[in-house]
Amino acid sequence: MPDNCKHWKDLIAEHALTARSPVDHDLDAHVMTCTDCTATVAEFRGIAAALSHTAAGSKPTAPRAAPSGLDERITARLHHARTKRRAVRIAVAFAIGGTVAAAVFLVLTFASIHTTTPVTPIEQVALVAGAVHGDAQLEPRAWGTQIHLAGTGFTPGQQYNLWLEKADGTHIPAGTFNGVRNTRITVTLASSLSAADAVAIGLSTPNGNLIVRVALN
Repeated sequence: MPDNCKHWKDLIAEHALTARSPVDHDLDAHVMTCTDCTATVAEFRGIAAALSHTAAGSKPTAPRAAPSGLDERITARLHHARTKRRAVRIAVAFAIGGTVAAAVFLVLTFASIHTTTPVTPIEQVALVAGAVHGDAQLEPRAWGTQIHLAGTGFTPGQQYNLWLEKADGTHIPAGTFNGVRNTRITVTLASSLSAADAVAIGLSTPNGNLIVRVALN
């Protein structure tokens, strides 16, 4: 016969909770000699008595059957959620990749422009004749030459023509301005002739009187 109480306690539960369990003399003999199992018998008999007072005819409610197609809907919902998360991860990856690519492109473009575009020096020329004291800065542009002219000594109200001279002696106009009394003149003019093709810069009046002519390097 097994002597451990665990074996007997399993039998005690079966006999105490089952109304028509067979008589077990060995169990009864063990309970009479074991105080722990005697207490267990009393405990299970109390549980059995409480169960016997429950409402007659009451039966546990049978679990409701799952709606038809529920498993398919759950599977579809999970698949949709996984697909959406995958799409979001891909979109974020593309967005990050696109941002990095754009930044790299801008850096490379800037570096390319910075390293491949030659820096063209601005030529500065002094225009001095009589009372006229001026300086002209020739800035090469894609369309020709931009000229920044500043000076004093120009006759008030007198119109002056600024020009660049080609190798054949032709004057390419750069614009006109008027002298102002006791005021330093600063103007920005432009000529369609490139600075590289100009051999001289000069000032003259509208009737052709030469004020000053300076050869360019």
